[in-house]
Amino acid sequence: MKGILRVGLTVLLTPLVFMGLSRIDPLARWVGSDAAWSALTPLFHLFGVVGTEGEENVLLAVLLAASFVVAAIIVWIASALLRRHKAQKAPR
Repeated sequence: MKGILRVGLTVLLTPLVFMGLSRIDPLARWVGSDAAWSALTPLFHLFGVVGTEGEENVLLAVLLAASFVVAAIIVWIASALLRRHKAQKAPR
């Protein structure tokens, strides 16, 4: 049950983290640069992407995946802190 709750919280946090990541100026500049497109070229070839729209879809998927990972880390840290707090409050 706790695992399902953690995954659910991660899924709910993912769009918020995505919006937060998109507001980071250095990341936004990198995404708009040729360096990002060069770095993601292997993924474009892997998925057989042709054209700018397909490349943008791959870039969006990469950013969403990164947002999911960051959200999962946030949930994991919050869960660990909550467990630690409960353990300290528990009578000994």
